[in-house]
Amino acid sequence: MEAIQKTQDNAPQIYVACLSSYNAGKLHGFWIEPATDKAELLGQIDKVLKTSPMPNAEEWAVHDYNYFPNLGEYPNLDKIIEVQEAIDEHGSDVVHAFLENWSVEDLDHVGDAYYGKYDNFTEFAEQYAHDTIEGLNDNSELSRYFNYQAYERDLQYDYHEGGADDGSSLIFSCNW
Repeated sequence: MEAIQKTQDNAPQIYVACLSSYNAGKLHGFWIEPATDKAELLGQIDKVLKTSPMPNAEEWAVHDYNYFPNLGEYPNLDKIIEVQEAIDEHGSDVVHAFLENWSVEDLDHVGDAYYGKYDNFTEFAEQYAHDTIEGLNDNSELSRYFNYQAYERDLQYDYHEGGADDGSSLIFSCNW
C-alpha cells in the first residue's frame, strides 16, 4: 500500500485511488489537497494512475475524504474545484457548516450567508440585538424589559447555526 501523503493534519484532502489496482486486490492511491485548476487536478490524479503497480491504469475513484465534504466515490471534477475554492476562501469549518443546510450547488452564496463565528447562538442573538436595535445597550431602560430569549427564538427562523471543530457556532443567514 502506498504511503499516505499529507500536507498538514487538518488540510482538506481527498484520497484518490487507482481502480485497476483496487480490482486486482491491491491498494494504491494518494491523499491530495485538490488543486483549484482543472489541469493541475487532472495532473494530481494522473500521478496516482502513472505510479500504479497495474499497467495501463486509467480509472480512479475517491475512496475517502479528510476535512473535505464527501462528494461521493465518483465526484465531478468541477465540484471538487468549486469546494476547494470555497475552502480556500472561507475555511473548511465554514464550508462544512454551510453544507449542513445547503448543497454544493449553493456554494456561490456561502459568502453572502456567512454571518460570523460565536461561542453559541445566544451570544450571536444578543450581539445582533445590540447591533440592530437602536437604544438597546446594557444601561438602557429598554434593555431591562427586552426579552432576549424570545428574540433568540425568533432569529432561529432566519439564521442557521453550524458547528465548528473547536465547538463554536458558525452563523448563516437563511435569507441570501
